[in-house]
Amino acid sequence: MNLSDVRYPADTKQTVRNLLVQEAHRRPKTVPWWRKPAALTFAGLALAGSTAAGVYVALAPVDDKRDIRCYYRADLTTAYPIPGAPNETRPPYITTGVFITGFDAKNNPNPDDLNAGMQQVADPINLCSRAWDMGSMNLEGFDDDLIPDDFVSPPPGLPAERTLTETMRDQNGNPLYPDPAIRTFGNYIPFLTECVVDNTVAVIPGPAEVCAQLGIPALEK
Repeated sequence: MNLSDVRYPADTKQTVRNLLVQEAHRRPKTVPWWRKPAALTFAGLALAGSTAAGVYVALAPVDDKRDIRCYYRADLTTAYPIPGAPNETRPPYITTGVFITGFDAKNNPNPDDLNAGMQQVADPINLCSRAWDMGSMNLEGFDDDLIPDDFVSPPPGLPAERTLTETMRDQNGNPLYPDPAIRTFGNYIPFLTECVVDNTVAVIPGPAEVCAQLGIPALEK
């Protein structure tokens, strides 16, 4: 693995964040389908949360899961400064994926495919959890406020220099790395939720309701 570089009547609108629905035809669209009224259908409603009226969120499929976005925060638009480059900014996420071992980029049969040489990602939560563990999501402190005050961050250095004897697991109980010999870094990993942005899997810090709160679909499993 390598890291590459949200209506109801007014009296209920406070409790019902979003009433969006699943795509009628699963075909790529230039404009995200959930922003097109003609694409809405009542077939894809999912109930989440436990408020008085419930919180309805849309589900959306993503067919191509080779390129995963790991967001720094539950924020889809903020661009962050790049140290040493005052006129440049970075997007609100990093992208990550799993490369195919031995892929010959020079003989790529699909040169127009930006994700050629990448595998389909079966577990985006796990993959972005690794990015958080490695410290890639907190390099410049964009999301320090997400880290609990009592969390003890690891000292600088390689994982092998630390005493981490137990297998690190993600929020779903899966080992963070398939190889038990790989040592984890021990950086903070927040609860993560799979949403969909621009027909791409977007793994965002926050509870299951975070997709609806941001006005985007949750990932259809």
